[in-house]
Amino acid sequence: MPRPDLDSPEQIAAFVDRFYARLLADPALRPIFIDAAAIDLPTHLPRIRAYWRKMLLGERGGYQRHTMNIHRAVHARRPFSAADFERWLALFTETLDSYYAGPVAERARRLASRIAANMQAGLDATSDEGQGMR
Repeated sequence: MPRPDLDSPEQIAAFVDRFYARLLADPALRPIFIDAAAIDLPTHLPRIRAYWRKMLLGERGGYQRHTMNIHRAVHARRPFSAADFERWLALFTETLDSYYAGPVAERARRLASRIAANMQAGLDATSDEGQGMR
């Protein structure tokens, strides 16, 4: 049976739910989300679904937050490592590969890779600034 694409709000919601189930079961990433970020799933998951609808479907008005500032605050409490970004991206890709295929799924893969790289670079720069750029 062919795998669906991430080309509808329903498929994006299912993807986010599957992805977060993996993240929260992961011994390395769970503490970041639960302890450092202290996410409230009933609040967080709709925001993440809206983010991916905006990114993949061009949906307007649903997601209005500044992701870098949010992650900077968590990074200040518990610094992210390169391994954290690699693991996040691996779980994202594994979830995608297990359930989805198509042009929008491939776009999600490329976006996730760019998001992880940009987030890591931005947070590393923030850390350098806090250390006086040694």
